[in-house]
Amino acid sequence: MSANNISQKAELDVFLTALENHKIFKNKYFLHLAENKWSPESYALFRANFFYRTELTVKGIAHVCARAAEVNDMDTLILFSYILGEETGMGNKAHCHEVFMENALNLFGGMEFDLHPLKVIDAKNSRYILPETLAYRERVTSLISNSYQRMLGVAMALETHADHMLTAFREGFRLTREHLDKEQYLNKVEIYFNAHVDNGVEERHAEDARQCVINNCQSQSDLNEIMFGANEMLKVQEEMWEAMYEKTLQLEAQEQGEVYA
Repeated sequence: MSANNISQKAELDVFLTALENHKIFKNKYFLHLAENKWSPESYALFRANFFYRTELTVKGIAHVCARAAEVNDMDTLILFSYILGEETGMGNKAHCHEVFMENALNLFGGMEFDLHPLKVIDAKNSRYILPETLAYRERVTSLISNSYQRMLGVAMALETHADHMLTAFREGFRLTREHLDKEQYLNKVEIYFNAHVDNGVEERHAEDARQCVINNCQSQSDLNEIMFGANEMLKVQEEMWEAMYEKTLQLEAQEQGEVYA
């Protein structure tokens, strides 16, 4: 291994370690949900934006698979094909994570706040969708359509972020639940989060994505593209969470005003 390759490997190791402690994992929205219950409006805001944000995930993973096949990156194709299989229920539509998500969040919204169901595919038309969520979709789509290494950096950052995100949201559901009985909540709502978090699925996905990045970092240019993709993805995601936090405070203040009016 040349001196340059050793230096690049060391720099990549430092970057990957730093990524585990990125400031996005302690963003204001996550911290707010750990201490404050959702209101009907703030939950509707969360559901619509989370649906629209997450609807891109499976499409992004499928895109990684297609590009890995195109460049004959067999290791990445194998690892991400398995991730894609898990996300889509391993051939069973009823076990597809998008279906779990839609059913879980709609049941919770209906029981806790008397909200009408929302289809994931219809979330983009919701009045609650924020400009920052649209910007997130556009930016991530652009990034994964760029260089191969940039796409892998984005995928790695997404998978690293997922475990923290789902854990934070699970805490929000636990804190807010009042009307849904515990058994139904655990078996119909929290199961969506537990299937990702408690079984170590997201941690394994993140580790697989990191390995794909390591396999494809052969030059300083590769390293630069990987780091750029990851940093840009987390930047636009952080902007979305900040906007969600600000809008949540606004909605909750309006609802409190209506209560006391």
